[in-house]
Amino acid sequence: MKQRNFLGLLVVGGLISLSAGGSLVFGKEDAVGKAPASLGPTSPKTSFYYWSWWGWEPLSHYVHSKGSVVGGVNTSSPFLSAWYDRLHEEQTARMMSDLGVNLAVTHFFKGFGLNHEQDEIQRTKQLVEAAHRCGIRVMGYCQWQTIYSNTFPEEVPDAASWVQLDEQGKYRCWGSDKKRWAPCIHCREFIDYLKRVMRVGLEEVGLDGLHFDNDYFQPCYCKRCEAAFQKWMAARYPGQCKRFGVESFDKIAQPRKLPRGGRITDPLTQAWVLFRCESLGEVNREIAEYARSVRPDVIMLNNPTHPRGFNGLQRRALWPPMIGGAMDVVFAENGNFARMSGDVLVSQIRAHKHAAAVGYRVVSTTWKQQKGKMQLPEKPEEVKLQVAEGTALNGIPGTNWALRLDDKHDGHMRIERPELREALQQYLGFAHKTEDLRKDARPVCDVAVLETFASMAYDATAAASLVQGVQEVLIRDGFPWETVFGDNMDRLKGFRSLVVAGQSYLSDSECRKIHEFVQNGGGLLLIGDNGHYDEQGRPRDKDPLADVKGDRVVRLPANLITAPAMEQAYASWVALSKSHAEIATAVQKTLGDQFSARVTGSDKVALSAYELPDGRLVVHLVNYAAPSPQEGLKLSVGPKWQKAASVKLLSPESSSALTGGATVELPPLPVYAVVVFEPQSK
Repeated sequence: MKQRNFLGLLVVGGLISLSAGGSLVFGKEDAVGKAPASLGPTSPKTSFYYWSWWGWEPLSHYVHSKGSVVGGVNTSSPFLSAWYDRLHEEQTARMMSDLGVNLAVTHFFKGFGLNHEQDEIQRTKQLVEAAHRCGIRVMGYCQWQTIYSNTFPEEVPDAASWVQLDEQGKYRCWGSDKKRWAPCIHCREFIDYLKRVMRVGLEEVGLDGLHFDNDYFQPCYCKRCEAAFQKWMAARYPGQCKRFGVESFDKIAQPRKLPRGGRITDPLTQAWVLFRCESLGEVNREIAEYARSVRPDVIMLNNPTHPRGFNGLQRRALWPPMIGGAMDVVFAENGNFARMSGDVLVSQIRAHKHAAAVGYRVVSTTWKQQKGKMQLPEKPEEVKLQVAEGTALNGIPGTNWALRLDDKHDGHMRIERPELREALQQYLGFAHKTEDLRKDARPVCDVAVLETFASMAYDATAAASLVQGVQEVLIRDGFPWETVFGDNMDRLKGFRSLVVAGQSYLSDSECRKIHEFVQNGGGLLLIGDNGHYDEQGRPRDKDPLADVKGDRVVRLPANLITAPAMEQAYASWVALSKSHAEIATAVQKTLGDQFSARVTGSDKVALSAYELPDGRLVVHLVNYAAPSPQEGLKLSVGPKWQKAASVKLLSPESSSALTGGATVELPPLPVYAVVVFEPQSK
């Protein structure tokens, strides 16, 4: 079969389905199918991966965007074509493998159409083969929010009927690019086409995983979505038409407007937000199950553009338990580039905490924001800090910058800057050497911060600002903490303290579990308005948590979290409250002496702590003020670790033994260190 005719079988006036055992090949009958045995078996959620961006865009997309900068790549560069060729050379794969990278995320399907993209898909196949020879697994990019109006209809003549409609009935596009139509997730034809794309990638190209970009769901008013909403309402709220002011759900219409981050009081709008979140979650589960039916060990990754801002849940239907539950890995793509911005600590910590609560892992592909433009690391300490953060939080560390075109340096790749390459090699090398300190590591159960769907959806700005405000205190005042979602409050078992801040919407079940947590010996910190409404927005006559009492129960007013939100469209962070010391004292009171670890001496150092199956306590410390070393740090530990057999400090720069006890004095911290407490033998 000739290469140019290969994918034409898929589109003859529409789409021809593939049989379960069918084989499609690029000009020969020996499809790669899977990674060679030399790579060994993989468990996506537990394997040690170190990733690299490897050109998410096919060359045709750069040509389409000529004259602009796409993902940090200057499409007008005279070096563009030569750089693109180098991306696909085995020499490049060998170079990255030598640096410690073993997972590539590269271009596969951008939305031009399988026929139009077949030449670039062939190049992806060749890259997969070269990468496999170098021990690198490869994930293929699949665009979720784009079908190109100038090419895709050549394969699917009725593609225009797949497109989302905005509230004015116009085609919804990706941003302002009118050629990039956004397909509707309720369009069965689009989902079926996407499945065919997935099968080609996994069976014919030999991809080890799939990366779905822009995996979110903006409001859509096409006939499919209107019908799906009516059906969902009838199933979810049988016999409750009067509550929504209608006689029947048969002709109910979706709301046309969302509040800009404020409180949602309208029952229909509340239901609509939940409908969109559940719809997106169901489609994600469907495609994940399909991919695993084709290849059980496939790595599933999506990019829901989270976390950004305070109301992504309202605007883009992003609720982590729903959007990440079916995934192995989730991109955190935003402007939360690890650093100190004045007195504000900017990080991806919250993204990793969400991941741990749901059960996926995070790849940080964050960008610096400078004068409204996206920037990549320019200094070694920025590279080190990015890798350190991902390693310390049990994510997938790596690089989103190394292979991008370095137009300032004669078209080389950025990894060819010696100072950046050395920084990446040093810190990825340290991550490789210390894998035993992350294998089967369990976050310590000191402090849990509750986030409930109804509060974060229907009271977005108020709830998120309080949640992030108290999280910032936990980060800056050196506590280990984790997120607990209202969807899975059974995860509270074993935690010593629970923080409930601004969770104005709580179900009876969530209130009951908070009561039970305290009755079972847990400490509780309540900040602001909690439980004034039930999960459907109905006001309660009295505070459902008023009778929660105990020596380790503390109540604080919301106005203690007075720090202004530092939200941007592409990022989200908050300044540290001026009352942080008072809040930290309250947190410590809820813990009592039942805590694992806490670092003091600098509010620019973040701590994360884990216990290993063999009983070791592992404390990761990251200095967000790098390269300025932080001095005078003290690490306090709970009774269990005050008589440790040994205490060792490991870092990419040096290692040393420390003197144990209730408080361990630490040497100056340049960027990143791991402190390991060995338990006394029984």
